[in-house]
Amino acid sequence: MRVIPGRTPKYMVIRDDLIRRIGSGEFAPGDALPGQRHLSEEYGVSLMTLRQALDELCGRGVVEQLPGKGTYVRTKPVPYSMGNLRSLADDLRAHGIEVLTRVLGHGIVAAPDDIAARLGISAGAEVFRLERVRVVRGAPLIHQLSYLPQPLGGLLKGVDFEKNELYAVLAERAGAVAAQAEETISPVLMPERVGDLLGLPAGEPAMRSERVTRDADRRALVVDVAILAGSSVVIRNVREVGGHQVSYAVGDDAGRSGVTSPRQG
Repeated sequence: MRVIPGRTPKYMVIRDDLIRRIGSGEFAPGDALPGQRHLSEEYGVSLMTLRQALDELCGRGVVEQLPGKGTYVRTKPVPYSMGNLRSLADDLRAHGIEVLTRVLGHGIVAAPDDIAARLGISAGAEVFRLERVRVVRGAPLIHQLSYLPQPLGGLLKGVDFEKNELYAVLAERAGAVAAQAEETISPVLMPERVGDLLGLPAGEPAMRSERVTRDADRRALVVDVAILAGSSVVIRNVREVGGHQVSYAVGDDAGRSGVTSPRQG
């Protein structure tokens, strides 16, 4: 039996634990969750409390309940707005999806010419480079490079980026808050090295997202570059009186377990 400690309502603890288990890949998209009676016994709660937790998950779009069949992890695409400055992980959490981060490396390097131009610094100037792979439901789905100019990069020593989001650390350590971001998404072919990291064949259609994030004074804080499978992304432009909102949705990629968007941070 799983012990539920603390004063947090039990249904919320169960909800969050099931999100964690789904995010870890214990239950993959399309999988049925154990029966309600089994889960209520596993968590040591009443069926009513367990159903509260499942209702929360249904409301967030994490699972769906099929009458007479049970509760299943959803496989439908999840929409993500491009009209805000939230990080990738925060966007996923807003939809009840947990994202894990694998740090492949970080340190001070000479800025590539294109990155230097976007940061507004001299070519070859020192920048902090952070390389990560984002993992959703046990599958590596997105490769991400982040570049920060000095002295911001020097403030990131000792940060565990598998547990902390870059933008949150910048705000905490440097008071650097994202106020504006320009993101460009374009089709590319999957690079061989990135394909190896994501378990995808080199040369297949892919999407490249590049985002330059600036503070209120228009100073460039971060340049983010992300690569993911092109067949995973659906971009939508919703037009309304007075403006429009661009968003993109992502779904299962040829049977892969879960997919994410190229939001940065």
